[in-house]
Amino acid sequence: MVMPLNAMAVPQAFFEQVEKHRTRVALRHKQYGIWNKVTWGQYGENVRQVAAAILSLELPRGQTVCILGDNRPEWLICHMAIMTAGMRTCGIYPTSSPDEIRYIIDHSEAQLLFAENEEQLDKILDILPSLRLQRIVVWDEKGLWGYTHPRVVFFREFIRRAEAHLADHPVAVTDSLRAIDVEQTAMVIYTSGTTGRPKGALLSHRNISMVTQAFLQIIPVSEKDEVVSYLPLAHIYENLVSVFMPVFTGVTVNFVESLETLPANLREISPTIFGSVPRIWEKFASNIHIKMDDSTPLKRFLYRRCVQVGRRYQQARQAGAGSLLVWRAVYALAYWGVLYHLKRQLGFERIRWALCSAAAASKELFEFFNILGIPLRDGYGQTESTGIIALQRLDKEPRYGYVGEALPGLEMRISTEGEILARGPGVFQGYFKNPELTEETLRDGWLHTGDLGAIDDGWLKIVGRMKDILITSGGKNITPEFIEN
Repeated sequence: MVMPLNAMAVPQAFFEQVEKHRTRVALRHKQYGIWNKVTWGQYGENVRQVAAAILSLELPRGQTVCILGDNRPEWLICHMAIMTAGMRTCGIYPTSSPDEIRYIIDHSEAQLLFAENEEQLDKILDILPSLRLQRIVVWDEKGLWGYTHPRVVFFREFIRRAEAHLADHPVAVTDSLRAIDVEQTAMVIYTSGTTGRPKGALLSHRNISMVTQAFLQIIPVSEKDEVVSYLPLAHIYENLVSVFMPVFTGVTVNFVESLETLPANLREISPTIFGSVPRIWEKFASNIHIKMDDSTPLKRFLYRRCVQVGRRYQQARQAGAGSLLVWRAVYALAYWGVLYHLKRQLGFERIRWALCSAAAASKELFEFFNILGIPLRDGYGQTESTGIIALQRLDKEPRYGYVGEALPGLEMRISTEGEILARGPGVFQGYFKNPELTEETLRDGWLHTGDLGAIDDGWLKIVGRMKDILITSGGKNITPEFIEN
């Protein structure tokens, strides 16, 4: 049964999970070779403390607070605390240059920033005289022992503010939580444009809660699932996976040590849900191909035959052929004999749903991983749509070349010019301090994506970008992809 979507403040959903799963593991992170666990109860208490410390600064409600650092528990704790305190989070890519950081802090009008370590603090100190920042909170003190600066405070010292503030205002966090309106902005996400400076897309609590719940209607997720956090949290996708989906389901989030250790960490964690960009999936596939090319003639023969069997089985499933039962039986032998072991070596032994999105990927890539028993699906969305517009469902056979069907509660159509338009509760509030671009992007409630597409029986296909349209001598609009094909 499809449940109605319920708009709610993100921290409200978070603290409901805290009460529901207080002793269950919420976060895992590796330190000195050991996986450390944070329960939902500990997660919730940490968020309350940081929220109280933020409230003690008496910043204007609705203020932007920036976070600059790699994925780690403190990122999620501060993110949720910022929203709990009635503020809005703005993540900054940890690879950003001082000039890029200066622009975002200045444009977002942030007065408070959380920085990961000495490396990120150094970037801020280089540009601090030109910033309006009142306070910089540093998580990791390594290399900074004895360092003092009037505007810099270490995380453990910042937490002490919470104790004093809560002693004088014991219900401050509770009152702040109750005061959050679902239409209030929860995040400002800066998206890179093709030209000029990045744009600050405003996402409300309604946007986030409605899209997350709509996603969960087509991809069943529970507290038994585990995800891996490794893509930048300054991006909407990683927020959906590592922050918002767990907040509504109780999923456990595992932080990888680094992008270089991702393959090893995947084998340790064996996530049930995993998403990445085509480049990462292509690397996984390439590693398997190289390994099999270097194996014995017998192993190469068995591998190639099993992949052929898997391909015939996939084709039979797509066509609904009468021989499907036969191919299912043959595939079971190929899977348990060879393919399953390759899937396990990748770290996907328990995988239930996998996503390959953010850029175009070949049909062969999707087909290969589905042959291995990894249900790799495509999807399409933008920051301005809170991450998702269309998605391939798990309960339907994937149509290669199509990104999927519209998210529940979202309308999707193609304009007369061929542009993909979307309307629904996930469409963003607009661009911060850019009413002209907001008016251009949002017209009559419809989000103009700037992408060209086609819809076939409810399935969306991406054709190209509006800016790439070419006009022939006969006045016909065509795309470079059309010419190439």
